[in-house]
Order: sequence, then structure tokens, then C-alpha cells
Amino acid sequence: MFKKSGHFWLDFFACFLIPAYTLLFAGSVEWFGTNFSVIAVTGPDHYRGFIYWGILSGGYFFVMLIRLSFRLPSRWQRLAVRLLALCAILSLAYALAIPYLPQYFPRFAALHVILAAGASVLLMLALQLTVLIFRRQDPDRWAAPLRFCLFMAIGCAILFLIPRMVSTALEVFFTISAALLARWIWLLLEF
Repeated sequence: MFKKSGHFWLDFFACFLIPAYTLLFAGSVEWFGTNFSVIAVTGPDHYRGFIYWGILSGGYFFVMLIRLSFRLPSRWQRLAVRLLALCAILSLAYALAIPYLPQYFPRFAALHVILAAGASVLLMLALQLTVLIFRRQDPDRWAAPLRFCLFMAIGCAILFLIPRMVSTALEVFFTISAALLARWIWLLLEF
């Protein structure tokens, strides 16, 4: 019973809540001409929505990575994934706390960009490291998630190169695909 209930919440967050909220926050703005940080500073409701998105997605990734780390074979591997997860979430939290206002606070805006990008990179490193560790034990079973990591990297690169900036399209793609990858890793460990 517990496993089915746990899978319900995993599916609810990864397949519905995070994608739906991410798409709702992105709205119908020009997806290649803006990004979440710019949307957030267009009004108090948008900033609040940005904070909620960060708490929702950051909380999900932190919980998933910590849960996944418990399944890793060695203490050093568990520590590495937990440290990457903690650094990713702290970077995201600081990026959420520092509004992106380059015309008024250019240094804080630059710090916001570095922290936001750093959070994504650290999250991807934690997921990739987890897949690589499990792949050493069973290469055939973990080949598809490893290919998905490559697909994510290529997709992110293309979505970055189209407008030559971090765009809403890139943020939506990364958030949803990373949530689904974390879910996939967990399900492979359960079955």
C-alpha cells in the first residue's frame, strides 16, 4: 500500500504539478524572448509565482535527490550527490531571493544569473552522477536514462542557441525533463 501511495505522489508531482505550474508560470509570453527572472519582476503576483515555482520544483528535486542518494552503494557517492543537491538548492534559493533588476542593481542581477544557472548545472550533475553510478552496476538497465541525460543536454544547448540566451523555453524544457528524469531513476530502482 505504501509503495503505491508513494508512487502516486511521485507521479503527481513529476507528471502533473511541476509541469502544469511551470507552464502556467511561463504563460503565453514570447518563450524565446524572455525568461522566468524577467517575468518575475513584472509585478508582485509574478514574483510570488516565481517564488512558489522555486519552492515547488526545488523542494521536489531536493527530496528526490536525497532519497536517491540513500540507494547509492558507497558513502562517498551518497555524500557527493547530497552535496550537489544541497548546493543546487541553495543556489536556487539565493537566485529566488535576489530579484533580477539589471538597470537598478547590475551586480545583483549578474549574481542572480550565476546562481540560477549554477543551480541548474548542479542539479544536472547530481542526476547525471546518480545515473552513472547505477550504470556501473547494470549498464543495460541504465543505458536509456543515460541517453535521456544526453538528450537533455542537447535540447538545452539548442534552446540556448536559438535566442542566444536563457529563455523561458529552455527553463520549461529543463524543469519538466529533469523532473521526469528524477522520477524515472526512482522507478528504475523500485522495480
